[in-house]
Amino acid sequence: MAENPQENGASTAFATLRQALDDAADMPPSAAKPAAVRYLAEEIQDIYGTATALRKAEVLRLRKDDPKLTYHQIGTAVGVTKGRVDQILKAA
Repeated sequence: MAENPQENGASTAFATLRQALDDAADMPPSAAKPAAVRYLAEEIQDIYGTATALRKAEVLRLRKDDPKLTYHQIGTAVGVTKGRVDQILKAA
């Protein structure tokens, strides 16, 4: 997993999220467990969608700021393959 270069509380937030996931996994079978799991999954999916949009925006910004960057360089910077960079740029 990549290290967060920002000192903005993200590490603490992710630790809290991981604890919530562990707590849900450790819940005994009950009517509340599926609801807890669903809630966590939906929230994570929403966060993932936002992170993906930010990543795509960074690909576009990097390409615009320096058209000489290779797809490999852009992909390495944002954490995707050069093939995914190609897909993002073609879809833009």
